[in-house]
Amino acid sequence: MVSSGVWAGEISLDRAHNLKEVGGGGRTMKGELERIGYLGEMSAHHEAMPIGVSMLCLKSFDSTDLLKAHIELHIEQGPRLESQMQKIGVVHGVQAYRWHTITVRGQDCHTGTTDFANRSDAMLTAAKMILQSHRLATKHSCLASTGILTLRPGSTNTVPGTVRFSLDIRAGEDDRLMRLEEAIRSDFDTIARGTDVDGLNAGGTEGRPCSVEWSLDAPSKAVKFDADCIRCIEESAEELFGDETASLTQAMISGAGKYVFQVSEKCSLTN
Repeated sequence: MVSSGVWAGEISLDRAHNLKEVGGGGRTMKGELERIGYLGEMSAHHEAMPIGVSMLCLKSFDSTDLLKAHIELHIEQGPRLESQMQKIGVVHGVQAYRWHTITVRGQDCHTGTTDFANRSDAMLTAAKMILQSHRLATKHSCLASTGILTLRPGSTNTVPGTVRFSLDIRAGEDDRLMRLEEAIRSDFDTIARGTDVDGLNAGGTEGRPCSVEWSLDAPSKAVKFDADCIRCIEESAEELFGDETASLTQAMISGAGKYVFQVSEKCSLTN
């Protein structure tokens, strides 16, 4: 994703090189490329390295040789085709996503000497937020997931004062994704204040408020693939399966983020 962004000119080389590892470490993309011997000297920009042009042909490259379309054969990264005993997914596009890092700040304190009412519990607050993101994504027919969670100070007998977690939200359309994000932002603010949202506080003890901060890590808009490329896949499937085409194929939107968002600005494609 980062590499294709640099290639398409959507991400600057400096920004890509300065990306840091997830989880709070200090290693950078450039440093790791240097470490493994993969920091090359040739420009990674699409004008210097067009798709479909061999390294051996770059010196004699002519702009008329630019690739006009690109079709990628890809295994499905989900269960839909296999569960329905189908063979080919005809991909019409890629869903939009936005990756955020959410920071919840409270106050670390001793678990034995601080009663619930006097706790500003960042972990409990973050847990409520993660559950609410799932509920709201379900309501909006979207997806919301958390794959990284770090907390400080990280002691068995200490209530965490700072919690950071990733929030990955996805939808088939840009507008629907932004409506989901607006709803999540509103509810996260309410949850941080300690106010009940949809019964999240039921059966518990009201404590002291926390604060919440958002940082956008990676946005990607929804992509619609080229109609001619889609037609090529449909016609090829029909040649393979004949009368069984309808039962063995499925029109679908790719759920996984791919390099095609950036590449689609430079040529027609599908996968």
